[in-house]
Amino acid sequence: MSKMKKRNTNRRSKPKKKSFCVADWIREGRVAFLDSEFVTSQQKGGPPSKLVSVGLVICQKNFEEVERFHSYIFNDESLHDKFRELTNITEEMLLRAPSYEQVMREIAKKLREWNVKKIFVWGPDQMVIAQDLKYYRTDVSKHTRKAVNVMLPLMMDIEEIYSKKLKMRSIGIANLKLLCGLKPSVSHDALEDAVDLKNIIAYMDIHGCPKRAANVLRQYMKEKEIYYRYRRFHEKWEGISDEVLIKCNALMQELENVENMEARALKDDLHVIATGEDAAFEELEVFFEKANRKKI
Repeated sequence: MSKMKKRNTNRRSKPKKKSFCVADWIREGRVAFLDSEFVTSQQKGGPPSKLVSVGLVICQKNFEEVERFHSYIFNDESLHDKFRELTNITEEMLLRAPSYEQVMREIAKKLREWNVKKIFVWGPDQMVIAQDLKYYRTDVSKHTRKAVNVMLPLMMDIEEIYSKKLKMRSIGIANLKLLCGLKPSVSHDALEDAVDLKNIIAYMDIHGCPKRAANVLRQYMKEKEIYYRYRRFHEKWEGISDEVLIKCNALMQELENVENMEARALKDDLHVIATGEDAAFEELEVFFEKANRKKI
């Protein structure tokens, strides 16, 4: 009878792989946080987004800022109303702005001077800058093209990485700011958004994930998604009979005592059908205040 091999009980377990952390990069050298503003074509399948503003904040150990940079980029094309409303950027501001070459050379110079090892972004900035160079900047000098092509590999989108740490899908900067105890507004100014990103990542890396706040945010995103999935109407129905209005009001009163998002969506649909007064899901800040009262 063959002898059974003894199980090796002294085998070392593999160490857990350490999760990615920007703070580890800062201990090794200086890094930058970058944000950009760009104009989209507003057409499905239209040309790629065009870069009109770049903001950059450079940090060293303990997230200490050593340099800030912001500039608009010259553009002589008209802007659509949604972009102007969102960013407060106007055609006049861009007509007075430095050229693309001037801006990119200045950014490259600052990155070299501070020996920046990595540039962190939140979202599609790297792709936008790459496509902008390829599509709109065919006449730039070889020197500028080379400077941008050196910059692009340094850029890293950390949106998915930090969203996974919070066990959520992609999270907006405004939501992250609220999670970290910061004012949740987003300016849509490239420099201010870059600074916001730096402050958020610094908080997350130093203090860790605020578990209770993250639970509230997950609950908010879940309820909001269900609410809008079930909402159907946003305008008053014309010619609605008094009999139907009475039934609407009666059903709305019954739904007041039903605590789920489907019922809330139906109640708000009935309300707008009967009165023309539409409703929307509350802002995250309001949801947080309610959660604090309920101790979710």
